[in-house]
Formats: sequence, structure tokens, C-alpha cells
Amino acid sequence: MKINSLFVGKKIILILLTVISFFYCFRFGYILTAYGHGGQLVGVPFALVMMTITVILLFTPAERHRYTAYIIGLVYFLTLAAFSITIEAIRDAMPDYFKFLYYERGGYVNKILLGWCLIGAIALIFLLRRIRNR
Repeated sequence: MKINSLFVGKKIILILLTVISFFYCFRFGYILTAYGHGGQLVGVPFALVMMTITVILLFTPAERHRYTAYIIGLVYFLTLAAFSITIEAIRDAMPDYFKFLYYERGGYVNKILLGWCLIGAIALIFLLRRIRNR
């Protein structure tokens, strides 16, 4: 049986992203608090979905399905990582970030999350269409 080195690289990348996802849950202590952009609503499901996608990638025999799982995992990780980095940048840049993110006009944290989710969904749709058209 021939080992596809490209597939091995994708497995390693997705496994590393999954490990980073779990570190994300516990590094900031978000799982233990109700902190707005991490908490139980984003951190734990984020890591569990990444783990599920990685398991699918590892155990799916069809090359096309493995590639699809890889693309979904990559886009999913990058979307939620970009959201978290955006919030952390706002926290570092603004002295009164809590008011801006959570109180001012209903807070911007949900709008930022929806914006990144929309960007991720558009990227995912575009990439999946490219896979299908190959």
C-alpha cells in the first residue's frame, strides 16, 4: 500500500490544530468562567468539533472525503481563531474594551463573531465548490 505523503501532512496539520483547540479551551481558563468570547459557548464545542473532524479525516477511506474533512477543519479553525485574535486585539488596544464589546449598543462581540462566521462560511462554500468541480 502506497503512503500518500500529502495526506500524512494533512493529518499532522489537523491533529496539531485540534491540540491547539484544546489548549485554547484551557489556557485562558475560559472553560471555568463565563468570559464572553471563550466560555462554554465557544471554547469547548470548538475543540470537540475539531476533534470530530480530525477523527473523520483519520478514519475515512475515500480520498475525496478526507480532503473535504481537511478543508472543513482548516476553515473552521481559522475562522474561530481569527475571531478570538480579533477580540484579544481589541482587549489589548482599548482601555475600556469590556464596555465596547459587551455593553455599548448591545455590544459588538456578537457582531464580530457573526462577521467571522460569515467570512468562514463564504470561504468554505467557495472551497467546497472547487473540490466538487475538480
